[in-house]
Amino acid sequence: MNTIQCPHCKKTVEISEALKHQFNSEERQKIEAEFEKKLETVRQEAVDGSTKKLKEQFELQVKQAKEEAVEKDERIKKMLEQMTDLTQELRKSKQERDEAKLEMQKQLAVEEEKIRSEERKKAEEEQRLKVLEKDKQLQDALKANEEMKRKLQQGSQQTQGEVLELDLELQLKEQFSADEIIPVPKGVEGADISQKVKNKLGQTAGLILWETKRTKAWNSSWTAKLREEKRILNASLAILVSEVLPSGITNFGLYENVWVCSYAYALPLVNVLRIGLFELAVAKSATANKDEKLEALFSYLISDGFRNRFESQVESIIVLRNDLEAEQRSTIRLWKRREIQIKRLMSSVATMYGELQGVMGEALPTLPSLDSGLLLANKSEQENLLD
Repeated sequence: MNTIQCPHCKKTVEISEALKHQFNSEERQKIEAEFEKKLETVRQEAVDGSTKKLKEQFELQVKQAKEEAVEKDERIKKMLEQMTDLTQELRKSKQERDEAKLEMQKQLAVEEEKIRSEERKKAEEEQRLKVLEKDKQLQDALKANEEMKRKLQQGSQQTQGEVLELDLELQLKEQFSADEIIPVPKGVEGADISQKVKNKLGQTAGLILWETKRTKAWNSSWTAKLREEKRILNASLAILVSEVLPSGITNFGLYENVWVCSYAYALPLVNVLRIGLFELAVAKSATANKDEKLEALFSYLISDGFRNRFESQVESIIVLRNDLEAEQRSTIRLWKRREIQIKRLMSSVATMYGELQGVMGEALPTLPSLDSGLLLANKSEQENLLD
């Protein structure tokens, strides 16, 4: 039997077995090589197919990502536009508030300037009055000084006049107990004594003004002053008692609408004048009646003066009513404009917040105040539509 030694294991084998083993080994290597080649081909095809599929999936995902990015860009752009509109609305609202605030500040400045001007005028007036007061005090002091000198020169003339006045007052009270004899206080210019002539029932018939003079010369200004005092007090008569009488009057008489008499004729003159006052009062009482008063009232009601006064009051009422209605219309327009602006802002904010929630999902919480604000805005809009 032909044998051969195996170079690997050093065993002795037959040549046929060795060739068979070698053939099987080569065939197996060939088959393994072909299998490896096919396996590589299948593997490569599998890799190529998987890569293509992954590439397609990747491209699809990239395309979807691009589309989502474009959509997000569009949303962001729209949100930016809405934010721009909202910013413009807010800026416009702020500008209106600033303008209103500026107008109010201007009005306050005008009012403050007016108050300051009034305060300055008041201070200037007070200062002027103080200066006038000091000037008057100085003039009074000078006048008092001159008066003191004149009193020292004239001696006791004033005392003599006061004695004459007191004596006349006493005699009038004794002679006419029903009358009201009132002496004028010292230092008050005008008449010295006022005599209200009354009857036994206490009814007043008139007023007599007395003035006494005890000097050595007549002064025509006395009657003018007493006559003016008579007009002011609505007196019936004025009597001037003087030791010196004007030219043309011996004992008593009417001089420039003032009765002038010497001291000896004062009481007899006033007795006669009182009788005349009583008769005049009786005549006035008899002629007074209701018809004349009604006629006077009717004449006043149909006069132009009454009509003009009434029309003036009505015109004032109309002007006030028109001003009130204009203010009401202006206020309503302002309220409506503010209401529309608030609705726009609320709707814009709600839209923007909803889009943010659509992008961010549940990460952005819901705002209850925003929902209640939208509910109130819709309710107000429905009420306006119903109105």
